[in-house]
Amino acid sequence: MDVFLRAGRSLPLLLDGLAVTAAICVLAVALALAGAVAIVAVRRAGPRWLALAAACFVALMRGLPIVVLVFLLYFGLPAALGLGRVSAFWVGVGALALNGAAFMSEVLRGAIARLPAGQGDAARALGLLPWQVWRRVLVPQLLPVALPALAGEIGFIVKASPVLSLITVVDLTRRAQQVTMQTFDPLAPLLAAALLYFLLIGAVALASRWLEQRLLPEGRT
Repeated sequence: MDVFLRAGRSLPLLLDGLAVTAAICVLAVALALAGAVAIVAVRRAGPRWLALAAACFVALMRGLPIVVLVFLLYFGLPAALGLGRVSAFWVGVGALALNGAAFMSEVLRGAIARLPAGQGDAARALGLLPWQVWRRVLVPQLLPVALPALAGEIGFIVKASPVLSLITVVDLTRRAQQVTMQTFDPLAPLLAAALLYFLLIGAVALASRWLEQRLLPEGRT
């Protein structure tokens, strides 16, 4: 019981790390969603060479461990380009966004395959521009279908974010490690961090469920 009391006392010391984790995840998710839509659009309607490049990017990101991607962007790429020191925060955002975009694009691609065939062609035949087809026809139908899987990918981004502590980002995990070194208590700060991660991912799940209910047609549950 004492360890849980110590974990409770550690919570206020971790809030600044939680804020950094939340900021990274929000930015990464926004960029990942935008990237996923662009990838799907290119693979469906882009030039053949660009569609092939997008498919190769998706395969690479899905097969590359996130920690290796982070190290490549933080250590390898700047050294190869002679950039010197780069921002660990933005490298973390970029790495999570690139990885998330690849996985989310596959979610969207699968959701599109479940839509009735010919809707895009019919919309274009009515004179709608490509962006109007996406905005008015595809996206309103895609979201209810893809939302549960997208929420899972957002949860994965949150769960992958602790790897950024390895490149000096003072996120929730790094802050828990700092509190551990300050208090010489190896367990309580980590338990407190685990609770905060659980609450953060739980908030994503609840928000997804609420939005899914809002998007469902009337009469369906």
